[in-house]
Amino acid sequence: MIEQEEYREEKLPELYSKMLILIFAILFSTIFAAALFIVNLRILGKTKEAFWVLIFAIVYLIATGLVMQVFGLAPSMTIIANVIGAAILNEFFWNKFIGSEFSYKKKSWIKPTLISVGIALLFFLLVMGSM
Repeated sequence: MIEQEEYREEKLPELYSKMLILIFAILFSTIFAAALFIVNLRILGKTKEAFWVLIFAIVYLIATGLVMQVFGLAPSMTIIANVIGAAILNEFFWNKFIGSEFSYKKKSWIKPTLISVGIALLFFLLVMGSM
């Protein structure tokens, strides 16, 4: 019985978790969280669905920026927008394209975190250098 459970666990795909997607949205941006979700979809062979998530992420990023500019919202409001974006990714797209009861192993968060910190640091340095 234990051997069967271990065998089934070994067959599970490794995906980035919903919690990691939420954390990335809060710390970085919805676009970073969407990148993790797109990797999940590609692992599952769902490239068409990954394309739609990419379109959503780009449109959501542009729309959020426009709303912030037009209404003069404080930069701290981006965290709320990013949480909403993560909720859309996790509760709508995940449940629709992967399934709410889908079993998987959690993929390590270290590599995407290092890449995201590097990208964020690069943008920070570019902005500071242009001032």
